[in-house]
Amino acid sequence: MDTKVVAAAKWSLITEVLAKLITPVTNIILAHILAPTAFGILATIMMVISFAEMLADAGFQKFLVQYEFESEDEKQKNVSVAFISNIVLAIVLWLVIIIWRDELAILVGNEGLGFPLAIMGAMLPLGAFSSIQMAMYRRSFNFKFLLSIRMITIITPLFISIPMALAGFDYWSLIVGLLAAHLFTAIALCIRQEKLISIYFSSTVFRKMFSFSAWSLAEAFSIWLTAWVDTFIISHFLDAYYLGLYKMPTAIVTTVMAIATSSMAPVLFSALSRHQHNQVEFEKTFLTFQRYMALFLVPLGVGMFVYQDFIVEILLGPQWKLAGIVLGSWALSSSLVTAISYLISEAFRAKGMPNISFLAQMAHLFVLIPVIYVCVQYDFTTFVYARSIVRVQMIAVLLYLLAIYVGMNAWLVIRNIKSYIIASAVVGTGSYVLLHLHNSMIWTIFCICISLILYLVVLYLFPTERIILTKIWESVLLRLKRS
Repeated sequence: MDTKVVAAAKWSLITEVLAKLITPVTNIILAHILAPTAFGILATIMMVISFAEMLADAGFQKFLVQYEFESEDEKQKNVSVAFISNIVLAIVLWLVIIIWRDELAILVGNEGLGFPLAIMGAMLPLGAFSSIQMAMYRRSFNFKFLLSIRMITIITPLFISIPMALAGFDYWSLIVGLLAAHLFTAIALCIRQEKLISIYFSSTVFRKMFSFSAWSLAEAFSIWLTAWVDTFIISHFLDAYYLGLYKMPTAIVTTVMAIATSSMAPVLFSALSRHQHNQVEFEKTFLTFQRYMALFLVPLGVGMFVYQDFIVEILLGPQWKLAGIVLGSWALSSSLVTAISYLISEAFRAKGMPNISFLAQMAHLFVLIPVIYVCVQYDFTTFVYARSIVRVQMIAVLLYLLAIYVGMNAWLVIRNIKSYIIASAVVGTGSYVLLHLHNSMIWTIFCICISLILYLVVLYLFPTERIILTKIWESVLLRLKRS
């Protein structure tokens, strides 16, 4: 199992590193071609599509990864039922979007854009066709194959969206690029599938699966609401321009953070699911993943906060200047939320307790919605900072629930990454002071290099981290010698 986990983590990490090298390049080029309004329009459309995707999945993907089947025949029957159910639900939801496209466009603050919303709905059956097959590859830790599939999604917008944007197709370039990526992914999975999915459906199997995954669906809804409530509020109280200013930098942060989350989380969920009945191995796996993710994420979040204006100027250009506060505050809060909250949610799912994660999400929403609703009516800057700060409340709730329902000490989770928090805070403070001594691009680049070196130096002062850094360095040298 340990060998499978390490191999899966390696291939998953390679996939996400490639994605996070190519995808930002695509978005940066598009950001220089298109106005923020185009990205705001896409955000409101994706708010509807992502909600429909969540309903179409019905929590079956996580069920297939997490559930321990008694035989291969039982597993294949569940796969077939999940596949057919997802396809049917996706088509029904697409028809609903087509029929009520104009009303839905008004609801999300994009009146007159019902037609592009209906076209974007084609993502639903395409995504449903691919999702169950990809879930089974995750279950078997076959992340090497998923690399080739994921590369299709990564590269397609680069060759479709950018030429269309240059040709003047505005937000349509973004829509067509995403649709093409989903289409090519579905085709690739159809060609390369290892085992044909049989046409089989059983209402008994469906009810069993749904009863198991109902809380996963409820949890997915709460996560969707948490992720998209700010988009809904901005689209109603401000406009598509401010929504674009908000969504693009948060997307950049999410993209960068996802090098760790998207690569490690599926592997972590699969590994924890296999150890769900062994508390010692469960905790060991959780804490190991957390430390290696925090080693990278915490300093990254602090660094993006300190150098927010420089990053926005380089990546997006002068028309996005106001986006700096969004990028900086979101990166800082995301570094802690990802290293703690995100992993705790995965632990609840692996233990078969998505209802606890749902409870935490609802407790967070109870605080989040009134805070951002009030703050957005002051000004955009107040809204941005309030939205980032209130995320800390989610960490406290999840730590408490982790101790109660999983039996893991909350302080152990914090102590596990305290050295990274201390080192990042010390270096971040020094970097902020150093940065403001002079104002030039060369000086800023110099400060960034010094910050990276200082972080490693400060971290090396901690005996436990010295061991980890030494192991990483020895591993790198060994691989270089082999190559």
